Amino acid sequence: MLSWGAQNCGIAVISEKEKKELIASAKQTPPIVNALKSNISGAEFTDVCQLNRDRIIRLTFTKTIGAGFSNTRHLILETMERYSNLILSDENDMVLETAKHIHPADNRFRSVLPGQPYSMPPEFKGIALEEWLERPSNETLRSVAGFGKKLLERLSEPEVERAARYLNGFYKNETDISSYIPQLVKKYLTVLPELLEGASAIQDTTTADTGRTVVLSPIADVSLNRRRKIITDQIERETVRRERQTADIEKLLHEEDAEKYKKYGDALVANSWQITPGAEKACVTYWDSEGNEVRETVPLDPRLSAAKNSARYFAKYKKIISAQERAAKVLIKVKEELEDLREQMAIILSMDDTESLALVEEELGIKYSKQRNAKKKTAPPLPPHKRFDLEYALVFVGLSSKGNRYVTFKLANADDIWFHAQGVPGAHVILRFTSAPTEEEKDKAIKFCASLAAKYSRNGDNPGQRVDYTLRKYVSPIKGGEANVTYRNFSSISAE
Repeated sequence: MLSWGAQNCGIAVISEKEKKELIASAKQTPPIVNALKSNISGAEFTDVCQLNRDRIIRLTFTKTIGAGFSNTRHLILETMERYSNLILSDENDMVLETAKHIHPADNRFRSVLPGQPYSMPPEFKGIALEEWLERPSNETLRSVAGFGKKLLERLSEPEVERAARYLNGFYKNETDISSYIPQLVKKYLTVLPELLEGASAIQDTTTADTGRTVVLSPIADVSLNRRRKIITDQIERETVRRERQTADIEKLLHEEDAEKYKKYGDALVANSWQITPGAEKACVTYWDSEGNEVRETVPLDPRLSAAKNSARYFAKYKKIISAQERAAKVLIKVKEELEDLREQMAIILSMDDTESLALVEEELGIKYSKQRNAKKKTAPPLPPHKRFDLEYALVFVGLSSKGNRYVTFKLANADDIWFHAQGVPGAHVILRFTSAPTEEEKDKAIKFCASLAAKYSRNGDNPGQRVDYTLRKYVSPIKGGEANVTYRNFSSISAE
């Protein structure tokens, strides 16, 4: 993988799966892609070198085009932060295409345009490393060519012998760099045999993996965050819609006019003999629920008789009561959906892998990438969940509210072990032993499942999250609640 991005320029070795995910997440295709397909596709990667010990890597590809005939193409990656570029040239170093077209008006040192000879940036001036190593001194260290000024400034601080030891391995093919430490000197990335004072090592990576850390990870993180935001935005919209529904329904359920209309109707029936035909209002007397006499003026439709005015108020009363009965049923459903959305939001926010996001996108109907060669309709996908094989056990993790119900009440057997983060929305985790585990294996599996339940919960980033676990047969569904279930006979464990 070659990246000319300003914040993550460089080279990394990536998997086929990662390549597909990156291509699927791309919003646009730069012009150089078609040039690469037509010139390099099917060619053999034959050579790689660093030009002039600068931040320029040239990869050479050879393609057989007939019996005894072949052509050569060079792919040049210039890793110079915002000036980074990817350039395709032929065997005569004529530029075929570039990722960034640099016109002379943009750069007074050179132009990089198709059809022109490739010209390198101005060379570094200074002492060759081999010459400096013959007579190392702090006075001349900052003049060594082929190294960044910031790194040379840091290396000039300790004794010169240490700096010489650090630099001696560079540009030597026989150097074993597997023990070198990838490190950041503020924002400057380098690899050295030892950790510089004040530098921070790039954790959990080797020299060979550094490219993935600094090149692939930023791109993958941006892509993942963008996809996660699309999902969370949709869930937030649905949550707001149901919150408004809930408010409207509860307002209807607390509608006080219903009983008033019924009393108006009763009062008009009782006092119809004294109501003047054609009157626009009538003063009537009725008794409230506490037995107190109440006198009130009731609006009338002068075109209707007292009996028909009474019937009109009874009809309004029945309409409100009927609507309240229907609303009460709808309210239960809306509140259940609201709980599901809040639970799903907690799980989504804890996700940091594209595979899990893809399952949720499928459930929500989010078209992440263009569908190619669309086939006939197939059976609906299973609710989103993940499966892990521990050789002696299987683990199922729900990735949404539907996924939780699926793994708990469809997949799980009565004697499987059920896990859930204590007191917060999150994923249901099921542990099923496929063979008799040793005590060590059982303890390891329980800790692993607890870590999953903690990760895929609202408190996924908090260390020491408590997780409850019990046999599946002790778990029952309920309406509402943090996990939409109730459970008993459980134990708890602190999970990382």
